[in-house]
Amino acid sequence: MSGSTNPANEADSLRPIPATTRLFSAGSYVLMWWSSLIVIQAFVLGQGFLPPNGSMNIFQAFLVMLLAGLTAVVMFSLNGDAGNRYGIPYLVQNRASFGIRGSKIVEILRALPAIAWYGIGTWIGALSLDGILQTLTGFTAPWTTFTYFVLLQLAQTLLAYGGIRTMKWFNVYGSLIITAVMLYILFHIVGTYGFQIEESWRRPADWGPAFWAGLTTAIGILATVMLNIGDMTRHLTSSPRANFFGHFLGVLPPWFFMLTLGIVAGAAVGVWDPVQALMQLSPNAFVLIVLLGFILVAQFTTNLTINILPPALILMDTFKISWPRAVIVTGVLGILSCPWLLLANMQVFSGFILYYSALFGPILGVMLADYYVVRKRRLVVEDLYATGAGSPHWYQGGYKLAALVAVAVPSVITMLWMLPVSWLVGLPAGFVLYLLLNRERRLAG
Repeated sequence: MSGSTNPANEADSLRPIPATTRLFSAGSYVLMWWSSLIVIQAFVLGQGFLPPNGSMNIFQAFLVMLLAGLTAVVMFSLNGDAGNRYGIPYLVQNRASFGIRGSKIVEILRALPAIAWYGIGTWIGALSLDGILQTLTGFTAPWTTFTYFVLLQLAQTLLAYGGIRTMKWFNVYGSLIITAVMLYILFHIVGTYGFQIEESWRRPADWGPAFWAGLTTAIGILATVMLNIGDMTRHLTSSPRANFFGHFLGVLPPWFFMLTLGIVAGAAVGVWDPVQALMQLSPNAFVLIVLLGFILVAQFTTNLTINILPPALILMDTFKISWPRAVIVTGVLGILSCPWLLLANMQVFSGFILYYSALFGPILGVMLADYYVVRKRRLVVEDLYATGAGSPHWYQGGYKLAALVAVAVPSVITMLWMLPVSWLVGLPAGFVLYLLLNRERRLAG
């Protein structure tokens, strides 16, 4: 647990953060989540539920939004308790349930989708920038989108380089801008186009694979954050009340609004490309510029909180490098993730989410089972930072086999035979299997 005791450095380290030096009040924490969850990806998700890209009716679409949002609030609050109570990050919390070395496996599994989402968010911003500037100036070229992509990646890296405090203030002020712009967009859509429900959206409800895949995909967008939510709650005022209401008030409003905005925009213009849909909703150059600011700020705030912080902390732990270096490496990896391939079509985009959800459901199940059932919410922080062979969490060669088996078995089964419900099946399966195996000394460690 060596390192600087300067609180300014401590906030960006892996050290436990004392309750007396927490960065977020309940109010600023809520604003941080507003800015983080107002993203174009949620707009795309809302459009993908209904025809022509989806097959749900409008009741099912809103039901999926509600269930996914409430699931996120509950899981954020439950798995965020350890970070909020003890001030420890995700990768340290996992040492208790997976072992000192085993925790690094789930760290890497968490980092890979975050890096991909980082690239996806920046690529959407680059597409938007290219489309809007082309509309305003008439200029575009084959290389422009990639150039904007690299420049936006550099800008976000510079912001994240300043640490969690810089990220906090950018997100808090960004949330105010984003909220104002999205309210303007909604009022403009309804006032200009009205709102009509397409006949195809009233179709009889089909509760088959399409509905469950839609629900899993909606949960899957937030499933990454459910794992490492402790990375954020460790900066929040230490309070169960702040933990729950911070997520309830911070997650549900922006989540519902962006998904609803996608549905309303689709009804208004009938275009399912998010950038083109937003551009067609712009009556003049001024609104185009406002939309450009909205898209860019929204992608920046989301990436800073959800997609840069987790892999940067994991790189710090794995390679023993500083926060600034970890942020730079994360930015480079975001470019190398080739997000244009993941956005090739809705099937690839959804498949990406469903497959990593097959892993993240069981991982979360193991974490919850270990923390709430096995340890009764009691952790010895000093033991978690003892990383040598004498550590109480060394288990069998640094690995807890019960946890790894409880993740591997449900993940493989759901990937092969139950992909549309991978997270929904994987979480309880991982939870129960871990508790069963943990009773066996041969596997428990």
